[in-house]
Amino acid sequence: MRISRLSEPDSPSVPYAGRLMFTQSWEDPACDLAALRPRPGETIFAIISGCDNVFGFLLADPARVIAVDLNPAQCHLFELKRAAFLRLSHAEMLVLLGVRAGAARRQLYERLRADLSAAAVGFWDAHAQWFDLGLLTQGGFERYYAWLRALLRVVIGRRRLERLFTLPQEAQRDFYEHEWDTLRWRALVRIACSKYVLGRRLDPSWFAHAEVASFGAHFARLVEHVVVDLPARSNYFLAQLLLGRYMDENGVPEYLREEHFETIGGRLNRIMPMTADVCEAVENLTPRSIDCFALSNVFEYSPRELFDRTREALIRAARPGARFALRNLLASRRLADDPAFVVDAELSRKLRDADRGFIYSRFEAATLANSSV
Repeated sequence: MRISRLSEPDSPSVPYAGRLMFTQSWEDPACDLAALRPRPGETIFAIISGCDNVFGFLLADPARVIAVDLNPAQCHLFELKRAAFLRLSHAEMLVLLGVRAGAARRQLYERLRADLSAAAVGFWDAHAQWFDLGLLTQGGFERYYAWLRALLRVVIGRRRLERLFTLPQEAQRDFYEHEWDTLRWRALVRIACSKYVLGRRLDPSWFAHAEVASFGAHFARLVEHVVVDLPARSNYFLAQLLLGRYMDENGVPEYLREEHFETIGGRLNRIMPMTADVCEAVENLTPRSIDCFALSNVFEYSPRELFDRTREALIRAARPGARFALRNLLASRRLADDPAFVVDAELSRKLRDADRGFIYSRFEAATLANSSV
């Protein structure tokens, strides 16, 4: 399977100059599934990003998953993970991605090259050292987390970070208030999560439309929520942030679990990957052809007029009763502002609060209004 393109890979509109920004998906799939309620035989539109949730959607037995990303590097990651399902055992895939220790990661990659496009081969050949370092830690976002984790080990302490994952949930608030929430922590989050530092470590385009007065205070509240209110032991997102690894092979995304390996591998041909801007991709969809839209926070980086244009295209592409999941990080891009969408406010708040990925400030679970079909 080759990835179709609606945009030229060297176009100036390609984000991050084509850098690989995500090797993992940071949207909690449980929240997407609760919002979208995909049924067997339906068609799902999703953002590729780190690929985890795109592969995970296959467990819902869809007819198709239309997977889109404007960044060619994310599409190269999709090709690599797809080839791993095709050519490797489950144990070998875990070694390739760095979930398990292993010295033969480059040899495992060599077995996948024939299934990759020439562009993907060129990309991975140029970054073969990432396999040695543990591929899942090598995206731009994951490297920012590694830098932040090194600072946390100084400010909080490695042993305290490890101990959080041994505590019963009812003990987490006391842990946060007495061992985490110090003056040094508050200074760290104010600096390390400032707009300036985030722009330098990640990409300034992420924050061009931000509507938050204090980045540090905003992210401090989100960290307090995930450390205090959500069970740390079962939060693989938090483990990746604070420890740089999964706690064990039971605490991994659904697409990496051994019991799902054959099911996903047998349904890979249902994914239709595409390198394209989301607006362009949606505008090219057949009218009334999509049941579920998993949109992440892709409109975070869009000017308002592009979001409005894409929203109109979503309405045309959606089947009657279509469901939508949309996140906001720092910029306000709301489906609720359009009467064509019915947002379940109670469910949306519940899913925002339950999101183990915790970095998003808003979650919208919506359906297409009857008047729009």
